Amino acid sequence: MATARPTSGPGARQPVLKLPSVMPNGARTRMHPFLWLLQQYEKQQGPDYNKSELARRLGVRPQSFYKWEHKCAEDRNFPLPVLRAKQLAGIFRVSPATFRPDFPWSDQ
Repeated sequence: MATARPTSGPGARQPVLKLPSVMPNGARTRMHPFLWLLQQYEKQQGPDYNKSELARRLGVRPQSFYKWEHKCAEDRNFPLPVLRAKQLAGIFRVSPATFRPDFPWSDQ
């Protein structure tokens, strides 16, 4: 029986990251930055907020979006896909390095 590959760290295809614990507004969090920023975004959008609509804006299925939420809740340093990190940074108005500090962002 094959063992499952870890999502990050040794033996994984994903890089090992140390994501920031200080958010752009100066608040400290133990949550994954994606989850923290998603909470803030939900508060801003109010009752009109819909995760499926946000997933469509990113060009992904809602299942992918929910998968990222689950993985980020499990692993505080889970690396989001690079393209999606850039898109989410634009939506949340933060640097893409908030989600992927390992990638050399050219727009910084």
